[in-house]
Amino acid sequence: MSIPVPRDETEIAADIELGEYEESDPIELGEQAARMLTHDVNGGSDRDGDRIKLWYTRDGKAVLKATQYVGIVSLPDGPVIQVRPKAAGTNLLYLLQYAQDTTPTTFASETPFQRGPTFLDAFGALFEAELRDVLNRGLRTDYRRVDNTESHLRGQLNVQQQLQRHPPTPTKFECTYDELTHDTTANQAILYATSVLLGIVSDQSITQALRQHQQLLRRRVELIPVTSAELDGIQLTRLSEHYEDILRLSRLVIKNAFVSELTTGSSTSFSLLVNMNTVFENAIERAVTTVAEQRGWTVKPQEKTQSLLTRGKHNVTLKPDVTIYEGERPLIVGDAKWKTDTPSNSDYYQLTSYMLGRDTPGILFYPNCDGKNTTTAEVARQFPLEIVELPTAAAVDGFDEFVEQFEDAVGMAIDSILEY
Repeated sequence: MSIPVPRDETEIAADIELGEYEESDPIELGEQAARMLTHDVNGGSDRDGDRIKLWYTRDGKAVLKATQYVGIVSLPDGPVIQVRPKAAGTNLLYLLQYAQDTTPTTFASETPFQRGPTFLDAFGALFEAELRDVLNRGLRTDYRRVDNTESHLRGQLNVQQQLQRHPPTPTKFECTYDELTHDTTANQAILYATSVLLGIVSDQSITQALRQHQQLLRRRVELIPVTSAELDGIQLTRLSEHYEDILRLSRLVIKNAFVSELTTGSSTSFSLLVNMNTVFENAIERAVTTVAEQRGWTVKPQEKTQSLLTRGKHNVTLKPDVTIYEGERPLIVGDAKWKTDTPSNSDYYQLTSYMLGRDTPGILFYPNCDGKNTTTAEVARQFPLEIVELPTAAAVDGFDEFVEQFEDAVGMAIDSILEY
């Protein structure tokens, strides 16, 4: 992956705009664009199905279909594809902010992107606010081991290199020492994520703010690609804990972005697509945990168990998104489904197996679907199964009101199923 070069343009005109799970009209798609879509956008060992589905009509034209991934893809020689989330309504930024557990006070000022439909501009506004907060508090430094040729003896003399490179009466010394520097992995990750966003965010005011932050960072930090594995190795201390939010957002960029610098004279192709299933699951986990702790219960997210035995074969591993416990006793299992259509049979089967594996009621959490996904069923004539829509698209005046309505809806669903 090469370093993206920020473009001078402030607008990215999408050739194709799709909502989640919508498909395009048949289009002409070049060989290079199809290759990038297949191998880069939809490729990778960590993918769960294609991010943008591709198939061809009988006359050779391509049809693209969005999935649960939202964001933007710019293919070589076109087109530019933008996928917008539907179920978040105008509250996309609030949902993302809540799911990522970023501090709301760092985004106190009103911007049009708090109520805007474009995912990348909403994300860019949140990222810029968190980065501004980090820069205002000050970049952290750390020690780095340096091997260098110095005019004065510094640190430890590297004897072998000294003998190889310098005469018996040296004028320079081969030294190894620890140097305090801003050029740390954490700062490199933030700078790299900022540079990726600069090539993708379309709003001029956000772009200008990100470019100013980038220029400040580049005075002290080297612009190099940083991997998710390198991010995993970052250890925060009490003095650097204010980095937690911006590193979480940087991880989202680094994990989900693909940037490829093409030959001189051509444009940059790139993609940044984020899985809204994951965003919604994170939001559900946070809300359920908050509500459960208020009642003195605990929550285990993504808890694995092998309570289902197939006939003569093997145990089936079950892993609901959340399991609520009262002491050691499971109370409720829950699963999040970021869908705008009615529940599928597989949704029911999946949650039913979780419920039977733990002998508990279950809740399927959906985003706003205009009331079509609100119902209660019964499993094995014993356990209630409730399907709940959460107010992801409710009209609210701010982040605090969004959180209050979201958590209240989760709390009402939990109380309702226990009273069944």
